[in-house]
Amino acid sequence: MDLPQENIKVQSDDLAYVVDFVKSKINTYDIQAGPMNLRFYYFESDNPNIEQAFDEIRIELVDRGYIPFLSHDGEQFLDVTRRPNVKYRGTIVNVVMLVLTLASTIYVGSVYSAAFVPHSPNAEYIRLLYGFVFFSLPLMGILGIHELGHFIVAKRHHVKASLPFFIPFPIGLGTFGAFISLRDPIPNRRAMAEIGAAGPIFGFLTAIPLLFVAAYVQTLFHPVANAIIPFKIRYPLIYDLFRLVPTSSHPVFPMVFAVWVGMFATAMNLLPVGQLDGGHVLRGVMGRSATYVDYAFIALLFGLGFLYTGWWLLAIFVLIIGVAHPPALDDYSKLRQRDILIGVFALVMFVLTFTPIPLK
Repeated sequence: MDLPQENIKVQSDDLAYVVDFVKSKINTYDIQAGPMNLRFYYFESDNPNIEQAFDEIRIELVDRGYIPFLSHDGEQFLDVTRRPNVKYRGTIVNVVMLVLTLASTIYVGSVYSAAFVPHSPNAEYIRLLYGFVFFSLPLMGILGIHELGHFIVAKRHHVKASLPFFIPFPIGLGTFGAFISLRDPIPNRRAMAEIGAAGPIFGFLTAIPLLFVAAYVQTLFHPVANAIIPFKIRYPLIYDLFRLVPTSSHPVFPMVFAVWVGMFATAMNLLPVGQLDGGHVLRGVMGRSATYVDYAFIALLFGLGFLYTGWWLLAIFVLIIGVAHPPALDDYSKLRQRDILIGVFALVMFVLTFTPIPLK
């Protein structure tokens, strides 16, 4: 039974529109207007298509500056609150960070290329060219397509997202990766799992053919005499699967290293903790039960830190940003078989790309 409109005290025509629109989508039995929210009570038995109705409400109201949220704790109700005003930086920041990351990856790639460029008057320029072609391009390509996957699937779910932010770091790997900013809340568990898995899937499928290209290109270039091997990398299971683990003790060719970094980034993102991509997938598939897995993996990271100290840094980072994943606006939507398969595929990707001791 709907509550008559005249019994609802609203503070503006805009809020009156919200009331009318929500009531046109769901059958309510009571509506309460508070200082910070409107609360619509309903019976699930009166709303067999509540998931679809909520998504229509969400798409309409988010663009109008409101956030709807479903709750099944005790009574079933839909809360509508004002969305805080947030100013985002223009795309110039994305462009500047992209250029800086290109520069840092080219430089780092040129350092790793030194072992394959004989001394000559033009050796420095050749190293920079190798750094661009054989390190920066494949690595930035994998990371960029990873973020493009998040962006495309977010748009598919009517969730606004920023362009990628690349993070330059002119030593080590040349970059700390990239990320996009979701500028709308995640609507439901299906969207959470699909948006979270999209990036690793896009990046992983991009990196697989590059594994073979890099392995072939490495056979065309030979290290110079007395070349220094600065570190030894451990290859994840996918290299054994395709029989691509090098057997020589020569320096790693920059493209091989770039693709390895792309695979390592896939594994890092798929760790099922916090708000990493794997955390999104886990929370989407398992719902509130995901919290137990989150804390188990934090404990695992601290344990792995005795083998490779980088895991301690990641564990501390996750603790700072938060281990528990926030819920979706509709945290009660049912999953489809496709989403379960996405979760299984994410697990397979993680197993194939993870290595406990990546560098030595």
